[in-house]
Amino acid sequence: MSTQLGQLRSELTRLRNTRQMIRGISGLSLLLQSALLILVGGFLADWLLDMSTAQRCILLTLMAAVLVWSVRKYVKPWFGQTDDLIELALNVEQRHGLDNDLVSALQFEQPEAATWGSTQLESAVITQTARLTPQLKVFEGLSIHDFRRRMIILAIVVALPTLASGLFPGYFYAYVNRMFLGSSQYPTATQIVHVLINRQSVIDEHGQATTEITSPFGHPLKFEVRFAGQDPAATARSIHVESLDQTVATDVRLTAFNATDQTSETLDSKPENTGANTSSVLIGELPRLMDSVTIQAFVGDARSPTITVHATPLPVVAPELSVTPPDYVRAVTPQAEPSESNRALSVIEGSRVDLTIRSLNKPLEMVSVAIGDSSYRLTPQDAEKRQWTLDVANTEFAAVSETIRYQIQATDQEGLQLENPIHGTIRLRTDQPPRLAISARTRNVVATAQPPIIWSASDDFGLSRVVARIQVARADGEVSETEVEVAASLTGNARQTSLRGTYPLDLSSLKLVKGDQLKITFAAYDYRGDAEPAISYSEPIQLQLTDRQGILSGLLETDEESARQLDAIIRRELGIGDSK
Repeated sequence: MSTQLGQLRSELTRLRNTRQMIRGISGLSLLLQSALLILVGGFLADWLLDMSTAQRCILLTLMAAVLVWSVRKYVKPWFGQTDDLIELALNVEQRHGLDNDLVSALQFEQPEAATWGSTQLESAVITQTARLTPQLKVFEGLSIHDFRRRMIILAIVVALPTLASGLFPGYFYAYVNRMFLGSSQYPTATQIVHVLINRQSVIDEHGQATTEITSPFGHPLKFEVRFAGQDPAATARSIHVESLDQTVATDVRLTAFNATDQTSETLDSKPENTGANTSSVLIGELPRLMDSVTIQAFVGDARSPTITVHATPLPVVAPELSVTPPDYVRAVTPQAEPSESNRALSVIEGSRVDLTIRSLNKPLEMVSVAIGDSSYRLTPQDAEKRQWTLDVANTEFAAVSETIRYQIQATDQEGLQLENPIHGTIRLRTDQPPRLAISARTRNVVATAQPPIIWSASDDFGLSRVVARIQVARADGEVSETEVEVAASLTGNARQTSLRGTYPLDLSSLKLVKGDQLKITFAAYDYRGDAEPAISYSEPIQLQLTDRQGILSGLLETDEESARQLDAIIRRELGIGDSK
């Protein structure tokens, strides 16, 4: 290839690059114009229609689709064109009124041109064209009018949004945030600067919003809204509360916080840090949260983002109390099954009470039982932390010795506790002392007699022994006392709770004489294991020592007394009296 046309080729290449650059810049200009116009349209649609997050997602999709269509229709053609040097040479020839010398010279310069014809002619054309090249103005006729017009339009399109964003930065930043599906609101005459629910910040001073929070089921929702700017009318202050399925909705009225109001309701809602101007603080309350809801604050022409409040159920637990009575009681009374419903128990002194807490709806983080001034934590028994037991070894439950009042509290993994602590009482059930009775057929005895003493004894949980105590008061004033075993010590699992019998009192061994007196008292001992037994005493029986004649006189007096009583009964029945 000849080097004589190097300058021509260089000029044509510069022309081609320049035209390519103009087309590229024009295409980028159209792309930027389209994008800016689409963004402006999106802003107007979002601002005028106050779109929700879902609507903004649809809007972004439409904006992207319009941008793709604009690129394919208006931008892509600018990047699909390519200039050829031969075509550029034809354009230059036409502008300069030349024949086909430029095109011919470029073609003759190719290696295969040697086979086309006269080499002298080819060389002459190339030489003539090379001489003509310095005089050619290849850029003549390249119009940049359209290019300048597009640049001016681009500058205007860029300048207007830039100027608007500088004059109205609030709108600009809100629009950017909303296009990224944020929760910012466009500037209004009244601005919501802080929202708290149950003292939990859901919209902070920087406009950052927490879209979802939890609150205990059945508890109130207390709202605190701080605003700036224009003070809204009383009718333009509310919290809109709506169920997630949008079937139930209500509005909670917001009232201005009054720092001088000392009612309990106001004090409960008192802001933590109201600052110098409490008149810009509004408070309100939803009495009970019965379902998951969405809330949105409206103050004047301002509104907050929508916040979802999930109603979290409180822990629900079932306490189980299992009583293990002392060994001597278990031998007589079978052990009761654990009770879930009876939180007030009566137990025998020394009984052991085991406490188990079962969660009915969720895992628990901590379970405790308070007894008086002491508090004890229970231990989880499963990986899900749904069953907890109390180690009673060092508690009052190990051996109940007095009335115990306890209180159970449970905390779940979200920090929620029982709506009301569970209260219960464990009272002592008294182990009654034995019951004992004795009787004798006669009260006058002789020194050699064996009068029978009839006795009976019973106890709640078993008897250990029965003894007779015989006190002798002699005629000369001497007093002596003897204790006799009536029923031997009763041990083993077959302990009896009721005994009766007749004890023949042998008087011959006491060397009694006429005029001596006997006082017989029985004593019954119950069984309480290692503890001291309870003792019950019978009513004493008085026996009088006499002789044979005294026995007969006593019998006669008894017969006469019986006859008088019988005569009185007959007279009452017949209506015979001593009336005058």
